[in-house]
Amino acid sequence: MQNNVLEMDTKIQNFFRNKKVFITGGTGFLGKVFIEKLLRTTDVERIYVLARAKRGTTATDRMAQILKDPLFEKLHTVRSDPMKYIKTIEGDCTLPKLGISPEDRKELIEQVDVVFHCAATVRFNEPLSNATQINVAATRDMLDMAKEMKNLKSFVHVSSAFANCVVIDAEEKFYTQHLGITSDKLLDLKDKLGKIAFDAMEKELVGKYPNTYCYTKSVAEEAVQQVGNSIPICIFRPGIILATSEDPIPGWIDNLYGPNSIVYGCAYGVLRVMYARPNQNAAYVPVDYCANMMMACAWETATTVIQNPPKEPRIYTLVPHKTNELDWGTFKHYAVEHGFKMPLPNMIWYPILLFAETYIGYKLLTLIYHTLPGYLIDFVLLLMGKPTRMTKTYKKIHTQCSMLRYFLAFDFTFDMTNCYNLWDSMSAEDKKIYNFDMSKLDWSRYFYDDLKGMRRFIAKEDPKSIPQGMKMLRIFRTLNFIVHALFIGGMLWLTWSLLKYIFL
Repeated sequence: MQNNVLEMDTKIQNFFRNKKVFITGGTGFLGKVFIEKLLRTTDVERIYVLARAKRGTTATDRMAQILKDPLFEKLHTVRSDPMKYIKTIEGDCTLPKLGISPEDRKELIEQVDVVFHCAATVRFNEPLSNATQINVAATRDMLDMAKEMKNLKSFVHVSSAFANCVVIDAEEKFYTQHLGITSDKLLDLKDKLGKIAFDAMEKELVGKYPNTYCYTKSVAEEAVQQVGNSIPICIFRPGIILATSEDPIPGWIDNLYGPNSIVYGCAYGVLRVMYARPNQNAAYVPVDYCANMMMACAWETATTVIQNPPKEPRIYTLVPHKTNELDWGTFKHYAVEHGFKMPLPNMIWYPILLFAETYIGYKLLTLIYHTLPGYLIDFVLLLMGKPTRMTKTYKKIHTQCSMLRYFLAFDFTFDMTNCYNLWDSMSAEDKKIYNFDMSKLDWSRYFYDDLKGMRRFIAKEDPKSIPQGMKMLRIFRTLNFIVHALFIGGMLWLTWSLLKYIFL
């Protein structure tokens, strides 16, 4: 292959040379970026990707379609036919034993060298039975199969920095004492009770955890802990994963999860109020940094950890570096600053974002900036004979925001000792190719690229539409000023009228 990166022959590249890798969650956001990087920068022999048929499309056809995404354009210059290095394994994490056929299971056990378990449901309001099946049972099934693999050299389980969010100052260790139940017992309970009865026990089981996602991800970590030293395994805990920073293209994104929905909603002129504290840390990480660190974790687990196995699986956390932290106020500043440089032409109002630091303040501001305008717009639509939509939209937005309230109420901190040590152990060449040094990330540049990417990949807007967006921005800026002036004037007149009535 004609590629300068591949010719560098680094330690991490040497590790993956001629290896056969199995990944779950390969059709997801992180999985796509990981597969691209693995194929482009290493001589990996084969990647097995767990995928399910969807809407009449086979797993193989789905994967082939994914490879046509702009994310993979750089890869195609290195491997003209990347699909020949990929074999899809038809399966489904909602099914027992991952829904993998006996023939495919046998091949995986015989052939696989490295496993990356990324599959998970990230929905906060997922029913407990579904979250348990996907995040816990699938992890247990994956671990059981890994113990049978004849050539297994490394297993990376992807968790979350917020899996143990009942602990405000989290170290790189297990916190299973907060669960009150083991993964085995939880799965037994699910099987015995059935879906309806099990879901009815959600509050009792989830307890202090804010949602089923965090709870089941924490239980999955307990399942990994049980494996202990029986296989070479580690846990990767990333923060909130956002768009790519630089590799293979800056700002690539394919979803509107978490903060992405906040930025997009603000740019569109729909989201105007958020419950947040400006000085509170925001644990954001670029998805390409996560993919890079996953590869480094696999390399270290297979080389140093396997030679001197720790008492428990090693845990690696990736969040902003303590010397380059990001708070919500800075996030808002960059989102607004760069958003005004590339406004959306189809915005429905002037983009503003207000932070409410108290719940009462949040409810008051959402009434003024969301609920009342929503009813007004729907009333106008009704008069025009068109279907109403804004009140329903704001109900959904407020439901989503309520799910984030727990994470905005505390200033979480994370120990990153193992992450720092991993970075220090890497060669200079590997650091260039597999960068995850959060201390040097330029947040301003990052959010500029993030907004640019969101505009291109989510809104499907061409850069040529920016002048039209600027025109709409000027119009809505004027309208926003007029509406605010009328509202403030009206409130002052009402206050004066009431005072006159009371005292005169």
